[in-house]
Amino acid sequence: MQLLTLLTDFGTADYYVAAVKGTVLRLAPGTTLVDISHQVPPGDVETAAFLLAAAAPSFPAGTVHLAVVDPGVGSGRRILAVRTPTAWFVAPDNGLLTPVLDAAVSVRSVERTDLFLAGPGQTFHGRDRFAPVAAWLLRGGGEAGLGPEIADPRRLSAPPPRREPGRISGRVVHVDRYGNLVTNVPTGWLPAARCRAKVSGQAGEQFAFHRVSHYAEIPAGEAALLTGSLGTLELSLNGDDLARRWRISSGAAVEITWEEEPALGRSEVTTG
Repeated sequence: MQLLTLLTDFGTADYYVAAVKGTVLRLAPGTTLVDISHQVPPGDVETAAFLLAAAAPSFPAGTVHLAVVDPGVGSGRRILAVRTPTAWFVAPDNGLLTPVLDAAVSVRSVERTDLFLAGPGQTFHGRDRFAPVAAWLLRGGGEAGLGPEIADPRRLSAPPPRREPGRISGRVVHVDRYGNLVTNVPTGWLPAARCRAKVSGQAGEQFAFHRVSHYAEIPAGEAALLTGSLGTLELSLNGDDLARRWRISSGAAVEITWEEEPALGRSEVTTG
């Protein structure tokens, strides 16, 4: 089965998504197309990287993932074709593929200009360049003919989460449509002890003290911590939009703190 996912910031009001899909279907007939999202905020590479990394593991081996969030369209930025053990990824070299680069078997700069379509301008590489490259892979064209391997793909510079005694620091990496705050803090890092989450946003510092396993456990009107579907910490309200209430957006700092149990001194150690 030829399977292609498509992730863009094109929206659905214009013809852009349809033109990309039509080009793929014309060049690689029989392809099954799956939309990840077309509602990425314009030019928001970090959100695109998050959505791609979250969705891609759910697809069968051999899937081609085409992601076009490309503020540098028409410039000298490279087009990348990245192969992992299970999939292909085609995207601009602007950091969008950061989450998959560590697992990459091959990272190539696409220089097969004969694959590109002759467009009237340089504003729609999604249709004229990215779609033909994806179609080449869907037809089984292989990686060797696309261009040279490179060792310097661009990566996003977002800081990873950190932990130290009594404290974990991270950030909000996504706000979903329900207003849940998705962080980059692995919930496996959290202690069994009662902890407090502090999020810094436009309205100042906000706090959550409850830790729950699902939304129905969240006390009415109060924020809580829970494990999200990606295995990371999320902060949520039950039936309301926490991001709106707290005026929080992606990138907000998150700090988790708790009281460390005092270590036993020599005189306190007992044996039995």
